[in-house]
Amino acid sequence: MDLSDDLLAEPLLDAREAAKLLHVPRSTLYELVRSRGLPHVRIGDRGLRFTRSGLHAWIAENTYGTRSRR
Repeated sequence: MDLSDDLLAEPLLDAREAAKLLHVPRSTLYELVRSRGLPHVRIGDRGLRFTRSGLHAWIAENTYGTRSRR
């Protein structure tokens, strides 16, 4: 199974579910899509869907101020 098969096996979240997962209003979610490259799948003209793995990767890439402790 390749990466695309993994993504297709993962359920898609709608904007309400993704916003809830990120603890932000839907308006903020849409702004993150527009301005910060939040990964999404566009379905038709207006439908947006998100994967948990895409959201988790985006969070990891956009987390600042953490230092690894040794």
